[in-house]
Amino acid sequence: MLKKRVVAAVAAALVAGTAGAVQVSRDGTGDFLVAPAYFIGGGMTTDFKVINTSSTLSTVAKVVFRDPVSSAEVLDFLIYLSPNDVWQGSVKCLTVDANGGCTKSEVRSTDDSQEQLNSDAWASVATPAVIESSSGNGRVALPNQGYVDIEMGPTFALAPNQSPKSGVSKDAIRTAYNARIAAGNLFVTATETPNILTGSVTANTNTDLGSAEIPMLALADYDTQYVPQVGIASGLDVVVQRTSPADVEEALWKNNIAVPYNSVAGSVSLATFTFPTKLTYNNRTDGQYVFAPTVCYTADIFDTTEQTIIGGRINVSPLPSNPPACVNEFDFKVFGQAGLLTGTFSDGWARVKFNNPTAAVAQTRTPADSTNAGRVGVPVIATYLTRNATTKSFTWSYAASTR
Repeated sequence: MLKKRVVAAVAAALVAGTAGAVQVSRDGTGDFLVAPAYFIGGGMTTDFKVINTSSTLSTVAKVVFRDPVSSAEVLDFLIYLSPNDVWQGSVKCLTVDANGGCTKSEVRSTDDSQEQLNSDAWASVATPAVIESSSGNGRVALPNQGYVDIEMGPTFALAPNQSPKSGVSKDAIRTAYNARIAAGNLFVTATETPNILTGSVTANTNTDLGSAEIPMLALADYDTQYVPQVGIASGLDVVVQRTSPADVEEALWKNNIAVPYNSVAGSVSLATFTFPTKLTYNNRTDGQYVFAPTVCYTADIFDTTEQTIIGGRINVSPLPSNPPACVNEFDFKVFGQAGLLTGTFSDGWARVKFNNPTAAVAQTRTPADSTNAGRVGVPVIATYLTRNATTKSFTWSYAASTR
């Protein structure tokens, strides 16, 4: 009897521990990917890769371009991935206004994992999938910067699925997906979304500095609860998902962030900040984010000899809209320019401190098993890009969190 009680207690503990189990993947594979930034216009374009690492399972995933201010879906489409498959696509700005703002953007792919626009035909080199976003066809042009997330839908064990080359046709995947939608079977079980996706995003310049690539941030065990569909809110937009935004925030939580920089003549360094969970709390007054309304966060600037300029004011999200509060859910700051001044320093690092916003203390939806309860910080994905004119290099990396 005692043994049965122990087994029951362990089982109960395991079940209880499944809540909030989502985490940033250690090996780069997951079931929800975030490209922390994309850049178009000003001589920049961005490339994407999404890879299905399974040798036996096919899946359909939704690609969503997010607005940098509100995280609203600006553009979404589906990709159909057979075993061992990769989807590749790119985004660029076709026309700009007098201020350089993109007025007509284009997403393009020659990959047969994507359908051609308004067609059942698959993309190819000869007939690529091209989605132009402009007022002329009812689509709003993509902003010059933003971020992208990829939500994996249910998997399908379709034959033949042998490795190393899959024999599964894209038609078979689409048929299985459409049949599920037609049947109204929109609920996805956790076992249908194993951690099999990985990906990367590449920022390209039109100069001799070339390109910089970074892995997409992979969330493991996000376990979407609903089949993703085009034009229908999904992922973190849906507050009743199996994995709550608070659980995702727990996985992304950071306090101080260390960001290296190099801003010698001809070089450029910038930091990016992405808040993929804030969209869930737009226009809500539930106290999820309680920040002081005057200072968003501060940054201590150091050079390579540990000299420092103490203090600075940088605007980032998420904060209420009281001036000069922070509003953007994706933001970037260039070292040496307004908001992130480095004085006479041209090489060093910045400690970005979330010591004024106290979201961790104020969060009302922090998971019960939180390791961040009472810890000052924000749920952010932070990166830094450095274009070094001296070494003719362009790099992109995730910023480390410091205590």
